[in-house]
Amino acid sequence: MDTVALAELLTILGIGVLTPGPNALTCFAHSGIYGPKSNIKLIFGMVLGFVLIELGVGLAIDTFKENTLALTISHYIGMMFLGVMAAAIFRVDPRSLQSESIEGVLGIKTGFFMQFANGKEWAFIIIIMSSFIEPLGGGFIGIGTIISITLAVCLTAMIAWTILGSRLDNIFSHETKGPMVFKICGSLLFLLWIALLARGPVLA
Repeated sequence: MDTVALAELLTILGIGVLTPGPNALTCFAHSGIYGPKSNIKLIFGMVLGFVLIELGVGLAIDTFKENTLALTISHYIGMMFLGVMAAAIFRVDPRSLQSESIEGVLGIKTGFFMQFANGKEWAFIIIIMSSFIEPLGGGFIGIGTIISITLAVCLTAMIAWTILGSRLDNIFSHETKGPMVFKICGSLLFLLWIALLARGPVLA
């Protein structure tokens, strides 16, 4: 296994889970209203949807691994999604993140289907799969390795966001702390976007 690629993957994942996206904010707010245990079914649905998308994207990218044009296009599609998400985080209005806006306990179905509308998730999955399948074993081994690593990191992150939500429910909607948090997170995503743009797609 390529240890450099593994370190790069973990770095990208680290930035991804530290910056609040739809999954993190939903876990955070939902836990703040209904308690940490209410997120068990929600997170399970998120995991199912996440794994299905990763597997689908991984298999699609692996089928044209010899096609450098297709790999390049897929990489920059992911970059486009990531750039949009970085800009969107800068524009988030913290006042819109009131936990009370969630009506009713969310479950497996919600967690599952929200993954398909999660632009940040699509961005990271496309970039990760197009960049690391071959360095981490290639084919099913590379796909399985990426899914295992990302699932472990992301599941841990969702549990952490859940615990934080039950204790710090108002941090994102705070008048001064909220905007600062989102500006920091947007900056992190933007720096990651620059780094990935400078590196370019991994074609071998």
